[in-house]
Amino acid sequence: MRDAAAQVREPLPWRPEALATVVPDPRVDALVDELDADDHATRARASAALLEPSVPEEQVWRRLARGGLSAEAHRRLLAVGRSRIVDAPRGALGIQMAGRFGDADGVTVTALIPNMPARRHLQPGDRIVSIDGRPVRVSQELTAIVQMKRPGEPIDVVVMRGERDAQGRVKAGPDGRAAEQRVEVRMEVGSRDDLERFGDGGLSAPVADMARERLADELAASFPMPERTLPSTRVEGEPLDVEAHPDIVQLRAQLARADGLGPGVGIRAVLRARLTQLEAAARAPALDPAERAWFRAVAERYRELIPEDLRPEPEAAPRRP
Repeated sequence: MRDAAAQVREPLPWRPEALATVVPDPRVDALVDELDADDHATRARASAALLEPSVPEEQVWRRLARGGLSAEAHRRLLAVGRSRIVDAPRGALGIQMAGRFGDADGVTVTALIPNMPARRHLQPGDRIVSIDGRPVRVSQELTAIVQMKRPGEPIDVVVMRGERDAQGRVKAGPDGRAAEQRVEVRMEVGSRDDLERFGDGGLSAPVADMARERLADELAASFPMPERTLPSTRVEGEPLDVEAHPDIVQLRAQLARADGLGPGVGIRAVLRARLTQLEAAARAPALDPAERAWFRAVAERYRELIPEDLRPEPEAAPRRP
């Protein structure tokens, strides 16, 4: 299953060359500004508006890449981005399929679902060997690739189609196997929801979920929470007061709200990324002992405040020779 998920690894849509031609949308920028509004209702409305289909996802990636966001706006925009990846509508072709016939690679179409795109382009007996230039060997790979697509997106499918005689029978080649010809087809991806309405739902694709989760984790890694430090002075012997650190203040404020940390979409990855940064800051080689103790205390308090069901496992201590 993990091998199949690796087959559907997409280029990062927020890579610089993909965003180079994206024109800023003032409406989206205004909504992003509202993610840091003083009242929770405005922040929540802005988050919901950024999830609307009318907002192109490249505008979300562009604003994250631009930077300069407050911690609150950054966290909320990351949650929006994660939801757009994980919860996006799933594509479907509308076929019933067998993994392999004999020792041939590819996915053989055994039936076509009415009212779905494949009905207009494919035939029972077609052997799908690649999608968008990627080889397809088994049904799980095909399902995962298609479900990563959005309904309406174009898709290029290569099939091997049996040659037939005047009576409709598949011809045999010189080696005794079915004679096939290569057929290239371009079609628009249909909707998984339509597949479940018109057919039996087809094959589920947990590998598509894994691929989407991996892409969402890469989003959080690509745009980590901004580093912030707070100078601290204290009287010798006094305990470290980490409660005034901006990350601690923010996390405590979020936990105190009626909706807690929010809808939960992507929050685990965001908390993990920020905790990792705090722990890395405590390991910086240039710190003096007092500074190191301060940063360690902040990281430990941050971990302590994270709800237990969201708290990442502590890192293993490095082995000493």
